[in-house]
Amino acid sequence: MTGTLQAAGTVCGVLIASELLSKLCPRDKMLGFVRGLVALMLIASLCTSIISADWDWQLDTDEIGNNEALNEYMEDQYTKAAREDMEEYIRGLLGAAGIEAKKIRADIHITEDGSISCTKASLTFAFESEARRARAVLSGALKGVPLEVTVDGA
Repeated sequence: MTGTLQAAGTVCGVLIASELLSKLCPRDKMLGFVRGLVALMLIASLCTSIISADWDWQLDTDEIGNNEALNEYMEDQYTKAAREDMEEYIRGLLGAAGIEAKKIRADIHITEDGSISCTKASLTFAFESEARRARAVLSGALKGVPLEVTVDGA
């Protein structure tokens, strides 16, 4: 607080001195020089006051919680989008074979480096023949992925 008062006193003193000099100096280039010098001193005084001020910045803990909530939301959205993409891929494979599933569910795993892998695929069909054909098509395309193929005759 004392630093701010000192800076304000300095600014007031410089303003008073500049006004006195402008009254005493003749009205020519000398007055312009004095005004420029006074402006420079005022700017320097203001800058030193700002730099030397003790800024007390406190981080609100609610903001940290909001960042964690945002990160969790973004990860959930990324996982959801990757799951939907894998389900569309499986739907496209089945569509190329002329098979339509009633329900497709793909479980995925996202590693630390960002790679995505399918860990399980669950499919539901209306007819047993479609289920067998789908198992044959997908077992070749999704090697190493456990397939759960069920028939719901409803």
